[in-house]
Amino acid sequence: MLAAYPLSSLVVVISLFVYIWMSFKVGAARAKYDVHAPVVDGAPEFLRVYRVHINTLEQLVIFFPALIMFAAGWGDLPAAIVGIFWPVGRVLYALGYFKSPDKRGPGFGISFLSSMILLLGALVAVARILTEQL
Repeated sequence: MLAAYPLSSLVVVISLFVYIWMSFKVGAARAKYDVHAPVVDGAPEFLRVYRVHINTLEQLVIFFPALIMFAAGWGDLPAAIVGIFWPVGRVLYALGYFKSPDKRGPGFGISFLSSMILLLGALVAVARILTEQL
């Protein structure tokens, strides 16, 4: 993937660093709010940090394959342009959610929209390829 899709690969790396940042935030919140593993319940402030981390993991499962398939169908640069909004949205989601659950919407919307554009674009690319083969 690196040689064929270097820009999309960079988006993947950035996204993984965002996820690692969130992992460290959970560890720090565990210490701050005295929530010992394997417990995942505690102060609302801890739960917000934990939910950001878990929701991001849930969204990675959609984002990564969609990014790769979009890049294969439409090219590296278009995939990277759409894909870079995902980690940006996730950071905005996290920073908003850390403050208040009511502030998570814009960041979630940005990252989810990025994933949906990539996924729908991948579907169109697959349909185009299948049509050409018939």
